[in-house]
Amino acid sequence: MDAKTGQVLYDRNMNKKLAPASTTKILTAIIAIESGRLDEIVRVSPNAAATSGSSLNLYPGQSIPLRELVTGLLLRSGNDAAVAIAEHLAGSVDAFVEIMNKKAASIGAIHSNFRNPHGLSSPNHVSTAFDLAWITRYALTNPTFAQIVSTKETNIEWLDRKGKSHDRSLRNTNKLLWMLEDADGVKTGTTNAAGPCLVSSATRSNQKLIAVVLHDHSRWYDSMQLLKYGFDSYDLYEYAEEGIVFATLPVENGMSGLVDAIVAAPASLVVNAADYSSVTVEVDIPDQIKAPVYQGQKIGEIVFYVQDKAVKTVDLVAGNAVEESTMSKILLRHWMNTMRRLSGWGLL
Repeated sequence: MDAKTGQVLYDRNMNKKLAPASTTKILTAIIAIESGRLDEIVRVSPNAAATSGSSLNLYPGQSIPLRELVTGLLLRSGNDAAVAIAEHLAGSVDAFVEIMNKKAASIGAIHSNFRNPHGLSSPNHVSTAFDLAWITRYALTNPTFAQIVSTKETNIEWLDRKGKSHDRSLRNTNKLLWMLEDADGVKTGTTNAAGPCLVSSATRSNQKLIAVVLHDHSRWYDSMQLLKYGFDSYDLYEYAEEGIVFATLPVENGMSGLVDAIVAAPASLVVNAADYSSVTVEVDIPDQIKAPVYQGQKIGEIVFYVQDKAVKTVDLVAGNAVEESTMSKILLRHWMNTMRRLSGWGLL
């Protein structure tokens, strides 16, 4: 998958529901990061400390910053860290799981169902290769997440059982960071039910790609082949960034005279490398627009062509609302302006 556009460049069974193992922690981590509570101190519960599988070796009553737990979650794949995060942010694992599923659905990962924050095998704890790529695409737009998953080795603050503070060294379980020069993420996973899994990312020039392999005993080799295939076979044609003001249009008969035309999605296209030189772009936008205008209303579009064939359209939408100008609204505005002036002069 191309990270900027979300275009799938190659797939096999990408919507098949499978156990995702610890790739689950991608979602757990981005929820924690977006909470804005990374500097809070987490008190580790006996329940969290007793979590089986891969572990940070947390102990009951331990105090540790949430930021360090997220780092341990992503680099060391600590299941105990996942439970400690869930309990701290939501009060219980069950409550956090509800947040996970709502977040996945809001992102667009509609074929997933999460039953825990770590990925240990559980009935109906499933995702798909596409959903994991889609969640990762979202997560990688967060600089904190992107920085952590690209880290090979780091130290975290650690308070031992004797109350002594020292650094603890963590090494990323994602071997691809050492095996592929362009690699910069993301997360491993392995259980008996899921087999070896890997969500990986790599960046070359202006293009970032995401690869997902599930139940794959050749996960390192296959992931490298997928990423190399994407870079060698496709190029990213960039035209305009999502969210920018592309143009400002005059508004006919409006209470205000201008409306911004906003690019609604990344105006970029991934094409076969051989077709890159044949890409052209046309912009269809009026010289002016008539009121009323509603925020988010489509007011134009950017059309991509490959060899003179339209292949993708990106909407231009109104960035602000503009009410229609009527006599009653004009009089009301005049009256309010008069009242403000009189108030400013101390006459009211």
